[in-house]
Amino acid sequence: MLLLLALLPALALADRFAVVRGGRLNLRQYPSTTSYSLGKYDTGSWVLAGSESGGWCSVKTMDGKRGYMSAGYLNFGQYSGGATVKYANGGYVNLRSGPSTDAGVVMRVTSGSTFYMQGNYGGWRYGYVYSGGTPVYGYMYETFLDTGTTTSTVTTRNGGKVNVRSGPGSSYASIGKLASGTQVTVLLKGNGWYMISANGLEGFMSTQYLSGTGSTIGSNTGTTSLTAWVNNPISTQVLNLRETPSQSARSIGQYRNGTKVKVVKKGSTWCEVYVGTRHGYMMTRYLSFDGNYLPPSYPTTPSYPSEPSYPSYPSEPSYPSYPSYPSVTPTPQVVYITPTPAQSVPSSPKAGDTVTLAIASGSGSSMINVYHDSALTQLKGSYPSGTQAMMLQYGTSTCMIYVGGGVAYVSTWNVNY
Repeated sequence: MLLLLALLPALALADRFAVVRGGRLNLRQYPSTTSYSLGKYDTGSWVLAGSESGGWCSVKTMDGKRGYMSAGYLNFGQYSGGATVKYANGGYVNLRSGPSTDAGVVMRVTSGSTFYMQGNYGGWRYGYVYSGGTPVYGYMYETFLDTGTTTSTVTTRNGGKVNVRSGPGSSYASIGKLASGTQVTVLLKGNGWYMISANGLEGFMSTQYLSGTGSTIGSNTGTTSLTAWVNNPISTQVLNLRETPSQSARSIGQYRNGTKVKVVKKGSTWCEVYVGTRHGYMMTRYLSFDGNYLPPSYPTTPSYPSEPSYPSYPSEPSYPSYPSYPSVTPTPQVVYITPTPAQSVPSSPKAGDTVTLAIASGSGSSMINVYHDSALTQLKGSYPSGTQAMMLQYGTSTCMIYVGGGVAYVSTWNVNY
């Protein structure tokens, strides 16, 4: 058996990945809660993890941003978990200086001891055990460790092989392939990708090729075949199909009562479902599992009364025409009129003119209010009578002015020019 283990490839992942947990997590510019947020990331989001210090971890997100996340809200899976050392005969297991049976033995660890894992190396785990209160580091083969992890099975539509990649995305390089039907150990779960280990390979596989994950390939439709119906409490409402199990996630469809859905995973808050071929998540409380639901109704378009008809009136009567008479030209009279000088009417102020703010007649206020908007609803500030401003645009009821170092709107009644 030891010879067989020695022949297994020791394929190590060069990068360390983690998954966001506990809600929408801020990506901070610096390792501080007061630092600028570069974005928020939902539970299940994958990140490339770097060094840790003071409770913060430097990360790179899958959309290419770099910053810091609180390490307490990152799940590192097997990197930070504890496993129980096991051996068939209840004896001991070698802790080695390298990920190989040819490496030297650091110490012999008895079955039942706890091994704290910090890294994965192609079927080997790097970590430490305590001896006399002091951590002793080394490598141990995963066969001798009980990690309490879940398993899944590789499943494809045509029975072919599936790539195991070096990161949680199809752009990462393939480090090997696993045949359909291969059972894998799931080390860490994230949106769309699982970190898995099998046959000496350790890497990432798309959940669409793993049974029990609600994928769309072949028979990978989860562990249940439960049917449910959309059942909103109000018959005119629609239920969102979410991209991820979060009310803040993007809606990829809206469905009325009575819509049949296939449930692949049922939870107390969220269900992983298919609506036709569309995959997503719906809230459990808005689904009926016994076939009973409130019949849907659709909002009706209101009707409006037709325009009333008006009575017709008789046309104006015609009158007889009268004979025309020759016109008489009157004798002109000379009238001398002293012309009245034309009064000048003040023109409206133009853009750039200086105006003065004044209290409107009858106002009980001693200040003139100016506003952010032309509707004069969002107060920007108040100024005393006599304050000078520059006219930007004159209106019969509202003027746009420049006052106090900014643009504002004021009632035309409060402008003198």
